[in-house]
Amino acid sequence: MKSLILTSLYLAKDTIHRWFSRVSSPLARVLVVYFLGLCALCSLGSYALATKIVRDKIISRGGDLVLVTMVPSRASDCAHLPTAAELEELLDIETYALSSAGSARLQNGQHASVYTFDFDRMGQCLPHMAASGGPTLLQSPDGTLPPGPADVEFMGEQCTVFVRNLPENHLLMRLIHSRGIIVQADSLPDKQARHSFMRLVARVRHLENTESILRVERYFKNLIRLEQANGNVISASRLLEELDTVLSKQNLCRMAFCLGISCIVGILLTALAGMEYRQNEYIYTLMKSFGIHPIMLVGAFIVENIIIVGASFAAAVVTFMHFQKIIVSQLLKLGNYSLSLEEILPEIHIISITLGVCILISSIPIIIAAHRDIGRVLK
Repeated sequence: MKSLILTSLYLAKDTIHRWFSRVSSPLARVLVVYFLGLCALCSLGSYALATKIVRDKIISRGGDLVLVTMVPSRASDCAHLPTAAELEELLDIETYALSSAGSARLQNGQHASVYTFDFDRMGQCLPHMAASGGPTLLQSPDGTLPPGPADVEFMGEQCTVFVRNLPENHLLMRLIHSRGIIVQADSLPDKQARHSFMRLVARVRHLENTESILRVERYFKNLIRLEQANGNVISASRLLEELDTVLSKQNLCRMAFCLGISCIVGILLTALAGMEYRQNEYIYTLMKSFGIHPIMLVGAFIVENIIIVGASFAAAVVTFMHFQKIIVSQLLKLGNYSLSLEEILPEIHIISITLGVCILISSIPIIIAAHRDIGRVLK
């Protein structure tokens, strides 16, 4: 055990001595790995950033939404849906569901659809309604009516509703579009409360891939079929499938790019490691004659390259993360966007794996040289 520790210390001391006596050797490895790693991060980061930009735009335009319309096959029937809590637990989605109850004429001459909701969804809708829980006209911030009481004509009678604005990106606004009146079902006549159709909007909380939204789409299609109702399900699944196809082709480009970098780094490490071993081959052969196993000599070169390559690539990652806004906006021309460490982590893993393979390949000449016959070297 003592000899192992002393041998390791000697090899470490010899490595540090070589670094200071021939600075060009470690410096060449540091600069090549650093700049190639930085270039690889810029290139692969542009793929990741472009994907993020496209995905964010798709989501901002409703790419994570599923719109469902259910029409009972008979006028006497009602469409039935699981509760919001059940859908959230089962599919990890946020939902709003409203039932059509006709339309109303506003005081400015425009029309607005009237909706009601099931009892189990009262906790969702009441916070958006008037304080009394009375009929409420929900509209986008640029709506024509000012917030507050307003007169409408509904079912041939004049009534007062409370006007309230909701943000454009609110999930409920995705369901009623620019404006809609929501009322409690018990405030309508029985005939009017029996809706002609039901509409539901679902937002996938974690849109990781196309399957996340296809699972929700399949669920509601099966539900419509089991309810023996008419209806349709609308989503951006086809657009997301096309995006996944493009990303799969990008993965081939990413791997080819990393392979090219690994070839350059591998050639450099192999050449320098072979040259340095040959320069010290006589000393290492003497150490072998004293009983030191060749694995120790090979391991010293592998550890040396791991330290140099690892530190150089780590510096490249730090540089990219620190200056990425300048790199993205000035070099890649992708606007004022940035990537978090978690988002760029897959690219870091790919580059790290290729660099690790380079280190192992570069040790092959050392393994061959370390197993040469002692007599042939010392003669």
